[in-house]
Amino acid sequence: MKLAKLDKKLPLRAYPEEELNRVLLTDFTTWLRGVLSLTGETSLERFKIALPAVKELCIGMGFDEIKRMFESYADGKLGLEPIPNYFDRILLGKIVSAWKSQSKVRKTPLQVNITDQEKEKIENRAVKLSLDYFLEHRLVDVTRIYVYDILEKRQYIKLTTEQKKTIQKDAIAVLEHEMRDFKAQSLEEKRTIDRLVEKIQKGTSGKIKIKCKEIALAKFYRELTKGENELNNFIKQFEL
Repeated sequence: MKLAKLDKKLPLRAYPEEELNRVLLTDFTTWLRGVLSLTGETSLERFKIALPAVKELCIGMGFDEIKRMFESYADGKLGLEPIPNYFDRILLGKIVSAWKSQSKVRKTPLQVNITDQEKEKIENRAVKLSLDYFLEHRLVDVTRIYVYDILEKRQYIKLTTEQKKTIQKDAIAVLEHEMRDFKAQSLEEKRTIDRLVEKIQKGTSGKIKIKCKEIALAKFYRELTKGENELNNFIKQFEL
């Protein structure tokens, strides 16, 4: 089955929450039920309960990789015996664990030596692409969230401890609001959301750090684009 949405390499964490939920509950659900031959009320109920965990366990994967993972499981290539018409949260955890273990073996570290000048060119291009995206969409390109680290390292972004605390509070509030807006389809799904909200409120969710950088970078770009001269001078600093 060819589903365009499921061929994307963009990691799940990069999708707006509403869009991610929609794709998971439509295209992905249809595709996965076909791959695992899920039929019958019991199997479908287990599937609905396990589905929210896909977001949590596969947050760093793109849909293209998630497809390959489940296809490998269905083909018996993960060291797990495929079970037709069966899928639950426990099995999902085993599949993801087996896939990541195999991925570590497949990925042989490649030593690449680049000069400081080459590294600077790579970083400059990343900043330029990030800024271009903001100028077009007025949003931060979260696939290049590491641009925040580049600008902080070069001291374009300078935040005090108090400013960082304020941004963190804002990030937690935004994330909590996004989670609360998600419409749970089952009791288990609601419990999953509640657990994620609890992690966000406690400050232990990995999403907080990413959201903090997104907020800080957005604020920096908004201030930068208020003045044409300041913007042009900034762009010149990152010319390739």
